Amino acid sequence: MITCRYNTLMKLLVFTLLSLMVVLQLSAQSFSGKVVDENRQPMPYANIVLLSLPDSAFVAGTISDEQGMFSFPESSTAQLVCISSIGYKTLYKACAGTDLGVVKLSFDTQQLGEVVVRGNLPKTRLKDGALTTNIQHSILSDIGSANDVLAKVPGIQGKDGNFTVFGKGEPVFYINGRMVRDNAELERLHSKDIKSVDVITNPGAQYDATVKAVVLIRTLRPVGEGLGFNVRTSHMYGKHYFMLNQVDLNYRHKGLDIMGSLFYSGGKDGTNTRLDEQAFTDTPWILHSKASTVARRKNYKARLGANYVFSEKHSMGMLYDYVCYTTKEPHYFMDSQMRQEGTLIDEWTGHNRLSNRYPSHLVNTYYTGSIGKLSVNFNMDVRRGKTENQQTTQEDSGNPTDRTVSTRSDCNNGLLAGKLVMEHPLWKGKLSLGGEYTNTYQKNKFQNEQGILEDTDNEVKENTTSAFLQYSATLGKFTLGAGIRYEHNVSDYYEAGEKKNEQSKTYDNLFPSVSAAFTSGQYNIDLSYVRKTERPSYSQLDGNMSYVNRYTYLSGNPLLKPVTTSDMTMVASFRFLQFIAGYQHVEDNIAYTIRPLEGSSYITHTTYENFKKMDKLTLMVSASPTLACWNLNYSVGMIKQMFELNHKGEMKRMNRPIFYASLFNTFSLPGDVKLTLDAVYMGKGNTQNMLLGEDKYIDVSISKKFLKSKALQVKLECLDVFDWKRNDMTLFGVQHVLRETNSWTDMRRVVLTVRYNFNPSKGKYRGAGAGEAEKARL
Repeated sequence: MITCRYNTLMKLLVFTLLSLMVVLQLSAQSFSGKVVDENRQPMPYANIVLLSLPDSAFVAGTISDEQGMFSFPESSTAQLVCISSIGYKTLYKACAGTDLGVVKLSFDTQQLGEVVVRGNLPKTRLKDGALTTNIQHSILSDIGSANDVLAKVPGIQGKDGNFTVFGKGEPVFYINGRMVRDNAELERLHSKDIKSVDVITNPGAQYDATVKAVVLIRTLRPVGEGLGFNVRTSHMYGKHYFMLNQVDLNYRHKGLDIMGSLFYSGGKDGTNTRLDEQAFTDTPWILHSKASTVARRKNYKARLGANYVFSEKHSMGMLYDYVCYTTKEPHYFMDSQMRQEGTLIDEWTGHNRLSNRYPSHLVNTYYTGSIGKLSVNFNMDVRRGKTENQQTTQEDSGNPTDRTVSTRSDCNNGLLAGKLVMEHPLWKGKLSLGGEYTNTYQKNKFQNEQGILEDTDNEVKENTTSAFLQYSATLGKFTLGAGIRYEHNVSDYYEAGEKKNEQSKTYDNLFPSVSAAFTSGQYNIDLSYVRKTERPSYSQLDGNMSYVNRYTYLSGNPLLKPVTTSDMTMVASFRFLQFIAGYQHVEDNIAYTIRPLEGSSYITHTTYENFKKMDKLTLMVSASPTLACWNLNYSVGMIKQMFELNHKGEMKRMNRPIFYASLFNTFSLPGDVKLTLDAVYMGKGNTQNMLLGEDKYIDVSISKKFLKSKALQVKLECLDVFDWKRNDMTLFGVQHVLRETNSWTDMRRVVLTVRYNFNPSKGKYRGAGAGEAEKARL
C-alpha cells in the first residue's frame, strides 16, 4: 500500500517537473529584472509599472518577489518602466530588450529638523494577501527588540515571544526566509535591524498544511566590512528577579559572513493558583486546591553560522544552534480538600520537587539562487533533542494515609527535513512549485518506582512527503491565485517495541487554496480560501500518565485524529485603516476533557479528545497612523465560536463571544527619547470547551540613546503597572467542571535594559528552514 502511494507521489513530482519545463518555454518572451537598494540588498514588494510614450499610459504592473525579482509579458507598446518603493526615489528607465538587468534604487530622505521623513505612504498596507508594516525609518525602528515591534503590528496579539495572529492562532515566524525555530530568537533581534513585517492570515499551498498563519520579518542588509558586535543586558525586578545577557558577533569580508551568538537568561518566577473541581456523578464530590510555586529557570543558547554570497544570483550557508532549558521548582505547595455533600472526606498538603532539562541541537543548510528567470530555494534541517523530567510529590494527609510518588520521564526526538521551492514567471504572473520531506521520531519512557502509575515505553515514527503547485496572475487591478498541495503522512505508534495498528495511521490529503485581490489607489481588498489540517502534537499523542495529585491524573491520547479546517478570510485596507474578517469550519477539533478514571469514582483523568465540529467568526479593525512624533496602533475585534458539547446529560452551547481592544502608543521626543504607553483588554468569553475570564494590563516604557554615535541605548519599562493580570478559567467536561479563579503570575515588573552596538551588523543568513510544522510538534 505504501509502495502504491509512493508511486503516486513520484508521478506527481514528475508532473510538476514537466510543468516547469512548459513554464520555461511559455515565458521565454517577457520583461524581467531585479531591484536592489544602495547596499545591493534585494528589495521585495517594489512597485514596477510599464508605461507607453509619449503619454505615459499604463500598460502593465507588478511587484518584485522575495529576491527582488520581477517579470511580466513583453508588450510592443511598453517603452518605459517606472520602479518605486517606500522611502526610495522613484526611477524611470527605458525598455531596451527584455532583460532590464539589476536596478538600484536610492534612499529618498527629507530632513525636517530632528524628524526624518521617508516617503509618504501608510506604514501598514495590504499587498499580495499580506498586511505589510514598514519598520525602517518609522518610530518603531528604535523601540527595542523584535518582540516589542511585533506587539504593535496590526493583526498580531501577545508579547514576549508568545504571539498569535488574531482569529488564526500561533503563527510560524520567518526571518529573511529562514524559519524561526525558537521564538526566543525574536528577543535577540534588534528593532533597528528590521526592514518590514508581513502578516499572512491565510497561507497558501507553499506552506505546510498545518501552518495557520505566517509572519515574515525582513532585516536590513549591513553596510561595510569587518568585525561588529552587539551587547545587551536586561534586569527584571518584580516579586522575583530575572536577568538575561546576550552577545552577538559578526565578521564580514566581501561575500563571506560569519556570525556567532551567546545568550543566557536566568532567575525566578512564581505563581499562586486556586482550583475547584466538581464531579456530577453518582457519587458527587468537590475538590478545593490552593497552590503556590517558585521556579528557578536557566536558559543557554549558542549559535554559529557562515554565509557566502557568490553573486547577486547565488548564495549558500550553514547554521548551528544549541539550546538548553532547565527548570527547578524548589518551592511547590498545594493544600487540598475533598468534600462529598459538604462532608470532608480527605485533606492533604502536597510538597513537590520538580526538575526539567531540555537540550537540543539543530543544523540548517541552504542554497538560494536564480538560473535565468528561475529562482531556486533549498533548505535542509537536522535536529536532535531530548527532555529529562524528574518529579517527587510528598502528600501529608491524616485521612486515609500519606503518600510519596516519584516519577521520571525521558524523551528523545529527532527530525530530518528538506524543502525545495522553485519560482518562475508565467504569462502575467508567477508559478511556484516544489516539495518537502520530513522524517521524525519521538521515544517516551516513563517510570514510577512506587507502582502507583504504570511504567510505559512508547514511540512515534512519522514520515511526511508533500508537493505543491501555486500560480498567481495580475490582470489590471485584479490579482488572482490558486494552489494545490498534496501530503502523504505515515504515522506508526509503538509500545515496548511492538507496533500498534489501532494507533498507527496513514493519510493522503489534498489541500486547495484560492485567492482574489483588488487594488485601486489606496483601496485594497483580498479574499482567500484555504483548507488546512492540524496534526496532534507528540505530547498530545503521548500515552504516559502523569501524576498531579491523588485524585488527578493527566495524559495524552494516542487515538487522536488530525483536525481539518476550512478557512475563508477577507483582508482590506484604506490608508492607515485595516480590516480583517474570517470564518472557519473546524472538524475533529482537539480540546482538553475530564473523565472519571476507569475503575474509580473519585480519580479524574484529564486528556485530549476530538470533538465533531466547531465554527468560528472573527472580526477586527485597526488604525495605525503616524501623527508627527506620535505613532499609534489601535485595534478592536471580536472572536465568536459556535460549539456544543455534552455536559451533565444535555448539550451545552459555548457561544459567548470574546471582545478585544488594544491601544499602543509610541512617542518620539527630542534628544533621542522614546516613550510608550500600551493598554490591552480581552473580555470574558468561550474558546473551545472553556469559559475564559477577562484579561487586561497597562505597560509603560522610556528609552534614550547616548554617545555621539548613538550606539548606547538605555530603556526602562514597567510591565503590568496596576498588577491587573489574573487567570480565570472554567473547563467543562462530560460530568465534571474545573474552575481556576483569580490565579496570579509574577508579571508586574520593572525592567532595565542596556544595549551597546559597535559596527553593528545583522548576519545575511538566508536559510529558510524545513519541516517547520514537525519542529513545532516536537
